[in-house]
Formats: sequence, structure tokens, C-alpha cells
Amino acid sequence: PTTPQHPDFVFPATPPGTPQTLVDRLARGWRLLQANDLTAADREFAAVLTASRDFAPARAAAGYTALAQTRASDAVAHFDAASPADRPYAPALVGRGLALLALTREEGALASFEAALAADASIPDLAERVATLRVRVVQDRIGRAERAAAAERWDEARAAYRAAIEASPDAAFLYRDLAAVERRAGRPETALELARAALVYD
Repeated sequence: PTTPQHPDFVFPATPPGTPQTLVDRLARGWRLLQANDLTAADREFAAVLTASRDFAPARAAAGYTALAQTRASDAVAHFDAASPADRPYAPALVGRGLALLALTREEGALASFEAALAADASIPDLAERVATLRVRVVQDRIGRAERAAAAERWDEARAAYRAAIEASPDAAFLYRDLAAVERRAGRPETALELARAALVYD
């Protein structure tokens, strides 16, 4: 097709030394996927996996096909198999992030996109996607923290603010607000330490 139907999908490049028959079949399946001929694409990727069960590019491609078919949970399973913890594979990590977004699991999606960025910073638009999603995740954590603080659920508020700080460690207002929680929870020494941290950033 002149216009890919799934432009957010990252082509799972093959490593050097891959047999040409697998390279060609993977490329053919990807063209079918981008033409939205999902049944035919699925057949191509399944054939590659039959020939090489642990071939990460084909496993990732199968994940993208499942994602295009709105089978996000199945897609996550494929992407996990393509990119185990000891062998990060950026195309699969991007796909996993997209699938987790479809499942409204934004924090997991952010972690997956960040891992993909660490593995391959050259993927187009990935850094911007990470920055945008990080803002959304931080805002969600702040909202949870504020609701918990208003209800005087100090442990929950503390955990949510700490999670927000983990995602945005140079945001002075987060330290300030967590200091207020610690003060109200009867921990003035911790509150003072956090207030000093806020001053470092602002």
C-alpha cells in the first residue's frame, strides 16, 4: 500500500545472518499487515515461527497482527516472548507498550516504551511518546495521591507521591506536597527533609 495502515507499528528488523527465506517471508507478511490483510499476514508469520519457533522478529510481528485484530492480551504475550528481560528487543517493546495502552495500563506502557527507548533511541517519535505518556502517568499518580491525602490515607498518599517523584524526579512541587503529607501524618523530620529537596529543584 502507498500508505501504511498501522504507522505506529515498528518493523521487526532481522539480525545479520538470518536465512534469506525467513527475511523475505517476514517482509511479505509485514506488507500484508500494513495493507490490513491480517489473515494473510498471520499465515506468513505463523509459517516463519514454524520454521524458527524462537525467532524474535516473527514473534513480534505476530504480536502486531494480534494488536491490529484488537486482541491486545494475545499481543502482549507475543511481545513478551519476543523480548525477554535478558534480551530486550526494541520493536517488541514498542508493540508491548501499544498493547498495554489498548488495555488502559498506562504505567506498564510507559515502562515498556522507556525500555524500548533505552534499547534503540533511533525509533521515530518514541522519545516524544515517552515524554507525553510520562506526563499523563504523573498526573494520574498525583490525582491518586491528592485523593488519598484528602481522606487521610497517609500510606496510600505517600506511595502515590513517591511513584510520581520516580517518574518526574526534578518536580519541586511533588516534594513540597509530599512534605505536607508527612507533616500532617506526624513525621516532621521527614517533612523537613522533603522540603529541603524541593528547594534543591526550585
